[in-house]
Amino acid sequence: MPKFIRKNLEGVEYVHVTTHGIAQEYIYEKKNEKIQIRKLILENQEKFNIKVIAYCIMSNHLHLLIKFKTTKDLSNYMHKINTSYAIYYNKRHNRQGYVYKDRFHSQIIKNESHLRNAIIYIHNNPVKAQICRTVDDYEFCSYLNFWKDKLYKEINVFDSEKQYKEMHYRNDVQLEYFSDFEKISNEEAKLILIEFLDKEHITIEQLKENKEMLYKICNILKNKYKISYRNLENITKIGREKIRRILIKSDKV
Repeated sequence: MPKFIRKNLEGVEYVHVTTHGIAQEYIYEKKNEKIQIRKLILENQEKFNIKVIAYCIMSNHLHLLIKFKTTKDLSNYMHKINTSYAIYYNKRHNRQGYVYKDRFHSQIIKNESHLRNAIIYIHNNPVKAQICRTVDDYEFCSYLNFWKDKLYKEINVFDSEKQYKEMHYRNDVQLEYFSDFEKISNEEAKLILIEFLDKEHITIEQLKENKEMLYKICNILKNKYKISYRNLENITKIGREKIRRILIKSDKV
């Protein structure tokens, strides 16, 4: 992982992590599968020096809100649970190959409001997907355990249990967080770049010389996350005109 980018994550305490099954496969479809991934999520926290503040396990993806100290701790934790689950899933279904679409995606939590809304957004995923009527009805999320296990003391963003419950029923909180999800900061874009380099097993120096890879990541950052050419230059340390030429030329082919 490039050191010059890792330095930009100093001071970050929380991330919203998502993982998806390859080709939208329902890798957590059965109850036993949800139980297994939940076991891996919870039992590996202390070993990797992280704390899972909130989680929700859906049929083809999961959400985790993680408190961490170093990027290495976060990366090692996610590698452990994804690898362990992939072995379990392949054995259970007598299959081989990739289980996950990507390694994982992380969104930096910016402030207390963002943190609070992330928890509510994660817990309400089953309601939004119309799997259940209310957040209380879903077994495989941390909504009911959040207050019971005193996780609220880790973050101190809810004034009371009553406020915690009431805010989970406010649609405006859900919309506020969802609209903010695709609008990422430069720090979040750098984290996406880190994950891309790690997945492709290349360095930032190799990226500069590989037009195909450079197009791939810059196209994601610019078109999906609306990162400007100027900020792309700051993030990649590659001249914006070079990036512009590669993107325009490739789009015309």
